[in-house]
Amino acid sequence: MPFMGQDWRGPGEKWIKTPLTNGWERTKLRPIQISSEAIPIKSSTSFDDDLPISNDEGRGTSSDELSDEEPWIPHCFVKSKSKEFIGCTSMSEAFHRLDLARAVSDIRRFSYVCKVVSILVEEKLRNLSATARKSLLSIITAIVVRASEEDLDISTARRLLNFFSEGLEGHVYGSPLLTAKHQLRVGSLLDAVSSVHPRPIEEIDNTGVTFLDLPRELISLVLSRLSDSKSLIEISKSHQVFEGIVDNEMTMWRRLVSFHFSPLQIEVARREKDLMTWRDTFFHLRKMHVLREVYADVIHICCHCKALFWNTLGHPCIRPSSPSVRVTPQQFVDMLLLL
Repeated sequence: MPFMGQDWRGPGEKWIKTPLTNGWERTKLRPIQISSEAIPIKSSTSFDDDLPISNDEGRGTSSDELSDEEPWIPHCFVKSKSKEFIGCTSMSEAFHRLDLARAVSDIRRFSYVCKVVSILVEEKLRNLSATARKSLLSIITAIVVRASEEDLDISTARRLLNFFSEGLEGHVYGSPLLTAKHQLRVGSLLDAVSSVHPRPIEEIDNTGVTFLDLPRELISLVLSRLSDSKSLIEISKSHQVFEGIVDNEMTMWRRLVSFHFSPLQIEVARREKDLMTWRDTFFHLRKMHVLREVYADVIHICCHCKALFWNTLGHPCIRPSSPSVRVTPQQFVDMLLLL
């Protein structure tokens, strides 16, 4: 792949064109690209040429070219007047520097990224610039790739696509041609998601011990570890054994209520309706209170250099011992809208 030579952006630096941002990046600052094995969606649908991933262009530079460079750690700085740290100037740049499109392939970060995308497509899409909207669609594309290849979170991918499609209706920033292009691309992604049909558990060829062979008490204990009602309801649709446990055993619903709500909130709700089951209690409380958000990995902000970074990866700070603060998806979105 050809490199750009010296120019006004940085004399002597090597620049490389990348499909993720549809622009040029300095080689020593660019993140490691996704491997080509994680690329194709299992569908006959063809996508636009500017998808964030491709077999050849997604490889980036060779190992020899990056051997002398330090591994990239996803991070970005918020707006700062300091000369030491240059803050991000746009939402799309923050997406890229935090590597959100590739973060969806990590199970620890998937839920956090999906929540960020969900807030943006449901509430803020019409207020986003055309560039930010294009970057957001690239992240959704990565979610669709993961859902299609691993047969996971199909409903999540479909819901995000539907909200994105609805958000394109009416007045949005950018040219009508770009909006039409995004609508066409969303349609292609919806076709790809719709073509994925999970195999029933009975048809899976497994000669060993399966999850369904475990005692009912153990299955119930495992299901009770799920932290949201949506997962319980979805898994109850996959097999009659799961359906019987989710519908009839209230212990897991009681644990779910205790996890998300305070004892005082639970006491008030139970006092209002004496005959309410624990499942009814959960949905009753959910209407009045915010659910507790739990993520295996979250974005933090460094109290010293004001860098946003993934907690499990850290960031290159000149004061490594500096404390950091957890950033919720809503707080992260609010930060992005100020860029």
